[in-house]
Amino acid sequence: MPGANKTRTHYAILPARDRKKVPLFKDIQVTLYDFFGYLLPGAAIGAATIVLFWTLFWPRESLTLPSTFPALATTCLVFIAYLAGHLGQALGNLLEKVSPGRAKLDKDLPLSPELSKLVIDAVANRFGDQAKTLQAKELLHLCDQTLVHSCSLGEREIFTYREGFYRGNAVALTLLTLALLVRLICTPATVTIGAGAFEIHWAPLVLAAALTAISAWLCYARFLRFAEHRYRSCFLRFLALTKESQHK
Repeated sequence: MPGANKTRTHYAILPARDRKKVPLFKDIQVTLYDFFGYLLPGAAIGAATIVLFWTLFWPRESLTLPSTFPALATTCLVFIAYLAGHLGQALGNLLEKVSPGRAKLDKDLPLSPELSKLVIDAVANRFGDQAKTLQAKELLHLCDQTLVHSCSLGEREIFTYREGFYRGNAVALTLLTLALLVRLICTPATVTIGAGAFEIHWAPLVLAAALTAISAWLCYARFLRFAEHRYRSCFLRFLALTKESQHK
């Protein structure tokens, strides 16, 4: 239009010698959650897979494990364990939907009746009266997004990581327990490590299966505990933020 200010954007193509070299893999960061949340459960899932295949296809053969691994083989095993850990977390996400403890947490607020009423009223004041009919999981999403936009995250990341850590290990240890129970079909089991051979009879297998089963149950209990902590922390921080805003 005549008289209107026009802004032009000029694009320049730099010569090849002036361009900065961009690394192929940029900002790759390995966190503790990659190790404890994926690699560790993935190693247990890998062990369960090996035991299961050994039992089903070569039950009378000795399981031979080398005493040392080459660098390339070690790298491949770490990558496979890491991938298995992601698959285990995916399976854990599916199992959450049939977990009675998680279903109860998603439905009811993990707070006293008095605090629950305060939280629901605070959410309704912010988002409307329809929020009073929402379940705990839906209220959590509203409160969590409000805290994110207010830059008041608290310990949200810690609870999320620990929840995922225990969920992944609960799945991995459960699978390892099932594999050990299947191995009881054919005993004794012979394991060769380096130059030494060992026979594993039913009693050690039963003990190992019992220990992994108990560990899986404890990890599941811890998973529910940190999920409850995450819910409670989110609701209380939202309530505190709402009250603080009202007094300003």
